[in-house]
Amino acid sequence: EISPDGSQVVFTREGGDGGIYVINIDGSNEHRIFGEHSELRSPKWSPDGQWIVFSRSDSFYECRNLGFADICMSDQQLFTKPGDKLPPAVKKQIEKIRSKVLKKFDQEQRPYFQIARISASGSDFRDLVALDSARDPDWSQGGIVYSSSGAGIQKTDDKPDAENKLVIFEHNYVDPDWQPGGGRIVFQSKEGSHWEIFGVNPDGSGLASLTRPVTTLVDHLPSNVSAAWSPDGQHIVYLSNRNAKNDAGDWRVWVMNADGSNQHPLPIHLPISYNFV
Repeated sequence: EISPDGSQVVFTREGGDGGIYVINIDGSNEHRIFGEHSELRSPKWSPDGQWIVFSRSDSFYECRNLGFADICMSDQQLFTKPGDKLPPAVKKQIEKIRSKVLKKFDQEQRPYFQIARISASGSDFRDLVALDSARDPDWSQGGIVYSSSGAGIQKTDDKPDAENKLVIFEHNYVDPDWQPGGGRIVFQSKEGSHWEIFGVNPDGSGLASLTRPVTTLVDHLPSNVSAAWSPDGQHIVYLSNRNAKNDAGDWRVWVMNADGSNQHPLPIHLPISYNFV
């Protein structure tokens, strides 16, 4: 991602010297600023350019595979334990039901993703308040938004006592990007065989589809993914493999207005690889 002042780009690299890197916009002075922890992904700048938020995965968590749509939920998410104030007989009955429910779903280990932040120089590492499997963070004046497997789009903040809050729930909602100033949040959603871009307000209201198939009379429906706001919050840039026949083809960089109108590809003809990660 390009820094707020337009001078640098932050990105991640895997391998022996893997970590979070920064490079000048002209390609000079590439250097690693953070190499601790593993599976570092999705670095984004804070609005003032002083901090970088990212996801990491060093461990695993236990969850129950629900057997559809790749949803895996912890025991607590699946069935909350009864409160201490309930009568013993009621608690015993609830625990009995809970035990039967949990036995129906296989338990497995999955990577435990967290979101963290560092300073622009790579110091002052700190994990942020977030749910299990938090990834794809983005930072605006409204706070930090991210997606969580099985919990939709969530938001938090860079504060030790931050309160994590739900924006909107659907297990297919991923890769959010928050409009500068804390306005609308855009994200992508799996719609059958293809992906489309949606927008929503930070309080979960005003859900709207920004992209959709032009026609279904094609061999393969194209996808629209990886949406990001322009610095002035007036436009959205994204990737689409929609070709001139409205079929799925090569990936290109597209732009649309904030309301989804005036969708068009940019005159950039470089090969782009996108694997839906």
